[in-house]
Amino acid sequence: MATHSVGSICKCCSVWPLLRMMLAWSLPWSLMATHIVGGDLRYRCLGNDRYEIALHLRRDCLNGSPGAQFDQPASVGIFDRQGRLQAHLGNAGRLLMSFRRDDTLNELIFKNCGIAGGDVCVHATTYVDTLVLPQSPGGYVLSYQRCCRNYTIRNIEDPLSAGATYTVEISDAALAGCNSSPELGPYPPIYLCGDYPVDFDLRAKDAEGDSLVYRLCTPYLGANTTIPRPDPPSGPPYDLVRFIVPYQLDDLIGGTPSLAMDPSSGRLTGYTTPEVAQYLVAYCVEEYRDGELLSVSRRDFQVNVRLCLSVPEAGFLVDRVDCSRPLRIQCTNTSSDRFSNIVSSLWTVVHNGATQRAFSAHPEFEFPDTGWVSLSLIVRSAAGCSDTLVQTFQLSDGKPEFYFRSDTICLGDSTELVKTYDPAFQYRWEPSDGLSCVICPQPKSGPSRSTRYYVHRSDGQCTGTDTVDVFVQTCYIDRCAALIETRCLPGGMVEVTAVDAGTGLPLVPALRNTELFWDVKTSPRHPTYAVQQQNPLLLFDGDSFSLTVKRYFWKAGLPKTIEFADICTHRVSQTLKLDCTGPCDEFNFMLSSCHDDYDRAWDLNYPASLCETICGGACTYIVALFDANGQLVDPTLYDIRWSTGSRDSWVRLMGPYHNTLRVEVRKGDCIWRGRYWKACENYPGSGNIVIRDRVPPGDCGQNLQQSWLVTSPDGRVVQTGTFRPESLAPGIYWVHVSGAKYKQTFVYIAD
Repeated sequence: MATHSVGSICKCCSVWPLLRMMLAWSLPWSLMATHIVGGDLRYRCLGNDRYEIALHLRRDCLNGSPGAQFDQPASVGIFDRQGRLQAHLGNAGRLLMSFRRDDTLNELIFKNCGIAGGDVCVHATTYVDTLVLPQSPGGYVLSYQRCCRNYTIRNIEDPLSAGATYTVEISDAALAGCNSSPELGPYPPIYLCGDYPVDFDLRAKDAEGDSLVYRLCTPYLGANTTIPRPDPPSGPPYDLVRFIVPYQLDDLIGGTPSLAMDPSSGRLTGYTTPEVAQYLVAYCVEEYRDGELLSVSRRDFQVNVRLCLSVPEAGFLVDRVDCSRPLRIQCTNTSSDRFSNIVSSLWTVVHNGATQRAFSAHPEFEFPDTGWVSLSLIVRSAAGCSDTLVQTFQLSDGKPEFYFRSDTICLGDSTELVKTYDPAFQYRWEPSDGLSCVICPQPKSGPSRSTRYYVHRSDGQCTGTDTVDVFVQTCYIDRCAALIETRCLPGGMVEVTAVDAGTGLPLVPALRNTELFWDVKTSPRHPTYAVQQQNPLLLFDGDSFSLTVKRYFWKAGLPKTIEFADICTHRVSQTLKLDCTGPCDEFNFMLSSCHDDYDRAWDLNYPASLCETICGGACTYIVALFDANGQLVDPTLYDIRWSTGSRDSWVRLMGPYHNTLRVEVRKGDCIWRGRYWKACENYPGSGNIVIRDRVPPGDCGQNLQQSWLVTSPDGRVVQTGTFRPESLAPGIYWVHVSGAKYKQTFVYIAD
């Protein structure tokens, strides 16, 4: 489940009235449409090809447009090293990361004197979600793009049209070693004092102890004013921003000495010029193991230079003393003023409606239970300037929420243990018997014997231990036993899947050791019919059906032929009675051709360019997908998969067509599946099927040479040469037709 934290950092400084007026008149209106001031993208391996992806973004909350808020969702593209979108991963090649405003970390810093040059306000957020990334040659590139940057940035060309790309590269070696990218250090302060040294420790941490190399680098361009929020983003390689002379990578902000980064320590040093200005800066962290490059992390941020007179900086650290009740935190005052002295401090804490205050430099507070805490510190300098820092954080003891405290499983089965956990804590499990991972929050457990697991948690300050019991017993299950799993789909449809009762995995009829025979009983929607070797099956709610499973097993060393097979049969019957309600109820579509009259009955807006009937052109037959408002579906908004292989909103079919067209539409967790039921101009089973090699001269089917083959479900040949539906006995038949340029197979129901 996706989580995030949000913070805003706001410096509101008293400004000379004349300077404020000059700035207000000099900045163009288009400044109000800008907002991007920094960001980066990181990943953490969770095991079993699962990765936690973290997108950190910073926006201008003073000059940014109200419409340029944080994206909901943020779309991160998944590419290979050649820049090709990996549509089979995530959501059609994207990781859609949710922004939830009810789970935030807010930092507000106010200045009421001591700075000239204008206010500065930065709003920060972190999106976090998980993604499956299987091993792939060359690895992956993850990217997020957003437009645009602040107009007042001095060191790059056309910043108002210069969007940003935040990306991270994951090599195939990183995938093979379950590597995690370095944890980048905190961002520099949102403003610097002019005519003053720059000295920031931007050192990153690496969980695996890999070698890190730091360097200043050029920020990437991405997105534009026309498409400010591309979904999906474009793939690599990416263009670089262009610096304005005299600025360049070796001289990003002016000043002597120029801005530089130590490649070993990550320390950023330099000197600012004595003027009000705004600059764009980026640095890269390269991660090496045994001389091999594993990943490259890239961060850019905006540097604001102001003229400083007295600058108190409110700051504090919060440490948890222990996890017992009452919960206690120790506050350490780190406030400072480079131009004056801090002379007073006022602390205010609000927890579950109760307020506490303190005036000492480093107070300690107690809380009866966990929950959200709002902690503020107001400091005042000897020059009379004050600064306020407010942090809202969750007080947690890190205890995971288990699915159960004890459970019994069959030998060979596995089970999940933890439902939710606190990502601020590290979790370590013992013993390791049957666990999918040991240093992780949510392992799967499949021990060979009954086991009590101990999970130890720590966030560096608070520690604790919990237990969970998994009992194992030997279970004997019919090898042929099958279970039915159902899934509600829009439009009253139900996806029915036959699964192995022993493994819980879907049965695969394509394998030679499994046969599936479905019998669906008559309903108001359809007659009785049978289907073989298909799983899952698409039915209507209320349908009654039976399934016969036939399995073949061979002893080791024996030929895999039927005379040496152990054969078992299992039968299950069921009537679908589901309450299919949920967020996908309105996710509904309609299939139609302009030959159906649905366009008049349902007010469908069928484009004239697509309205070719079965007698149009070279015997084309076009079927299109419409939304509930009667509009042709936009294929860029959905993942559309036709049984013909098309990914568009419509398909063109050749020759006669009978009841075999299917389509699946996906978006997020919602899935809609449809089937086009008509056969040419007639419904199947009417006995009035147009035969293409018999149509009169002048019809669109003339001169078409086709070959027909009709078989029964058991493979027995019933008709050859031509299709004669009037001579067929009631039942279900497979009809195969082929021409010079096409081949089709469909089911025909004779009644």
